[in-house]
This record gives sequence, C-alpha cells and structure tokens, in this order.
Amino acid sequence: MFHKRFRAFILALSVFAMMAPAAFASDGTQAVVTGGTLSITNPLAGDFTPVTLNGTEQSPTAALAAFTVTDPRGTGAGWHVTAQASQFANAAATRSLAAGSLEMSEPTVAANGTNSPEPDVTEGPYVIDNGSAVSIASAALDEGMGAYDFSNTTLTLAVPADAYAATYLSTVTISVVTAP
Repeated sequence: MFHKRFRAFILALSVFAMMAPAAFASDGTQAVVTGGTLSITNPLAGDFTPVTLNGTEQSPTAALAAFTVTDPRGTGAGWHVTAQASQFANAAATRSLAAGSLEMSEPTVAANGTNSPEPDVTEGPYVIDNGSAVSIASAALDEGMGAYDFSNTTLTLAVPADAYAATYLSTVTISVVTAP
C-alpha cells in the first residue's frame, strides 16, 4: 500500500512539475548600446625658451601638454594619432627656419578605465614639420576602444647658427584618424 501511495505522490509531483512553467510568466528584455564619436583633446604647445644667437646651432625646447584619445564608437574600427607642424616662419613670412627643424619626443600611453588593448606607440622622436603628418600611435582592429591618456612630450627646435633674428611661429596639430 505504501508503494501505491508513493507512486501516486510521485505521479502528482511530476504532473505539477510539468505544469509549473506555465504558472510563471516571463518577458524578454534588451539593452541598446549606442556608439559615440572618436575624439582627441587639444594638447597645448608651450613657447620655446628664448634663443640669443651666439654663432652656434642651438636647440631650445618647449612642452607639448598631455592629451586623451577617446574611442566610444563601439565598432572596433581602430585609429591612429598623427602629429604635424607648419614650418616656422616670421609673421611677415619673409624669414623661416628650415623644414625638418622641429622634433617631438615619444609619448607614453595608458588606458583610462578600459580593458581594451592599448595602442602601439611608434618609436620616436618624430620630425613633425616636414609637410606631412607623422603617425605616432595606432590602435589595431578591435583594439583601442575606450579612453587613452598620452603623456606630455618635449618639442625640440634646431635653430641654426646663421638664423635671422626674428619671432618665428608654427602651428602644431595632433589628430586622431579612423582606421589603424
């Protein structure tokens, strides 16, 4: 008799277990993740230490401030950072320093709150006033997603012994471009 009751209990329990999922309601959910825009902060270039001509080549320096590259696109498309400067010339553009006179030191880079692999930094220093942009770092496909802090760097200017006395100007541009 015990076995019949036990079997009836097991049978009732099995029927209840098969019906249990129907007794609960569920609904699906979704999470929409929208990408942002690839961006870079504007690093400020300081003024060079003043030069007093003395008959020899001199190499004054200036600081280029730290900058941050942020890739919130969510595409994994990769990117690269370039540096470029215009040739140093006086305000009237009647005097200039030779192209290839400006050198930028190699920055370091650190991830800022992301686990995505850091970009590769090209070995420096870089000559940045030769008329075309120089690649200083790149993030490969599926890398470089998130924010990355680039360190301060040093700009070094070659002032030849036969330079004309003048105030020379240049514009330094650091850019981030889509694609590794």
